[in-house]
Amino acid sequence: MVAAVAGTRVARASLDEQQPRRLVRMPSVPGDDSGSGSRRSVCLYTPSADPSGMGVHMLELAAEYAKTADVSLLAWGTAPGERMLDQARALGARAVCLPHPRSPEFSGAIRTHLQTRPTDVFHVHVGTGRENFDGARVARAAGVPAVVQTQHYPWLMGSTKHLVPFFRALSPVDHLLTVSVAQRRTYERIGVRSDDMTTVANGIRARGRGIGRSAARAALGLHPTQPVVLTVGRLNVMKGHTHLLDAVPQLVDRFPDLAVVILGTGHLHDALRQQAADLGVAGSVHLPGHRSDARLLLDAADVFVLPSLHEGMPLVLLEAMDAGLAVVATRVIGSEEVVVDGETGLLVRPRDAQALASALSQLLAEPARRAAYGAAGRARFDRHFTSARMAAETLAVYDRLLDVADTYPSRR
Repeated sequence: MVAAVAGTRVARASLDEQQPRRLVRMPSVPGDDSGSGSRRSVCLYTPSADPSGMGVHMLELAAEYAKTADVSLLAWGTAPGERMLDQARALGARAVCLPHPRSPEFSGAIRTHLQTRPTDVFHVHVGTGRENFDGARVARAAGVPAVVQTQHYPWLMGSTKHLVPFFRALSPVDHLLTVSVAQRRTYERIGVRSDDMTTVANGIRARGRGIGRSAARAALGLHPTQPVVLTVGRLNVMKGHTHLLDAVPQLVDRFPDLAVVILGTGHLHDALRQQAADLGVAGSVHLPGHRSDARLLLDAADVFVLPSLHEGMPLVLLEAMDAGLAVVATRVIGSEEVVVDGETGLLVRPRDAQALASALSQLLAEPARRAAYGAAGRARFDRHFTSARMAAETLAVYDRLLDVADTYPSRR
């Protein structure tokens, strides 16, 4: 179990507290058939109402592990959750739609699944961890040998009142995963021991051949030759879209036919549309909403921009690099570990419209520089941010925990 409030360790259960449970084993590396041929059972779970990038992360793991393991994915049945579950089924994973997390049936649905599908690893995926809703506790009570939790966002809570529920939610968890080094440090600062965490940087599968610039622009109603800046993400405060819009008037002064495309849905949609109108750039700002083909539509862009105020490690930057795009991003946790400033893109201060406008102007005006950054980004993606690498490193954590459980079956 991970550390408790103010950094003190949670007492571990005595070694004779539980009965041993037989583990279902599989080869230690996906695709390796050197083992006995038995299949490990992994359950990926999130209580998030809108898994978004977290959901993509889970699907990437499911895609890798479904080749050699029995994989289940449990999620709340919101519209985004249902989309994720449908994709999980297509990958060969077992998908379970959970009721509302505050429903009396929520814990029972998780318990029933674990009773009918004996599970070796229960892998929780959350933002800050406060929305855990007892999934880890139910898995521990059901006798799952290894309970892992991935934190997808940094700890940003200023008040200490949030620490008690956070550490209470972690008490059944054996090990934490973080998705970036700087994000991990935010949890160390509130008392989680370094030994209780492993950083596994995000990774995604390569997109493969895109649809090309002309087709992508036609799909978005854009002119074949106009300059295009594009971003993808939920329309919320964290993504910093208001600061991007504040930069648009300066950009339009220099590039009158500019199109700024913001793909995604969220509660700020109407406010962003009104902001663009108030700034006099409504004709330059496009808000097409959610697009299931967003990765293919990256081909429409000259430059990709991510003006976030904070991140864990944004998958959309990896997607942009995979598509060969130069990027402009803010110098925040996660993004600054993906983008190499002056090599694969440009990093600017968050909440700084002037800095965004300057960086975007530079790249829009210099096609050769954009091409060089895009090629370097694509190579960096191949070296560091593939889903196969992420899955193998995550699996190594599973193996380590299961080896401990094998040796000390009652250790929690």
